[in-house]
Amino acid sequence: MSLLQRMLKGATGGAVGLGALVLGLVCSGVTAVLVTAMGAALLPRLLAPLPEAGMAPSALSAAFASAYPWVWAGPVLVGLVAVFGRRLRYWMAGVVGVASMLLWGSFAVVAMYLSLFSQAAAI
Repeated sequence: MSLLQRMLKGATGGAVGLGALVLGLVCSGVTAVLVTAMGAALLPRLLAPLPEAGMAPSALSAAFASAYPWVWAGPVLVGLVAVFGRRLRYWMAGVVGVASMLLWGSFAVVAMYLSLFSQAAAI
């Protein structure tokens, strides 16, 4: 029995469990790329007019500006759960990936909107 056949068999959920792992990796990976692009390129442009107007960015936008590189922990955590998890490890890796997408995506969207509202108030 090959290694791939052993991975697809048993407590991992078979091919459907492997699909959950791929879904988790795709969700967390795409989220990491998009959140990094938003934090590195878009947010500094949105926050640039605020000091000129004598305003400080919102606390959530400032927290996002300093914490967005941590989004790359999502794909790493998915991989760690898939490798070192026990029973249903591929399923749990999929859940971790989707949860990473939901949490970081929500954090990024709210931080962006708050910076837009701050920018509108500065005008």
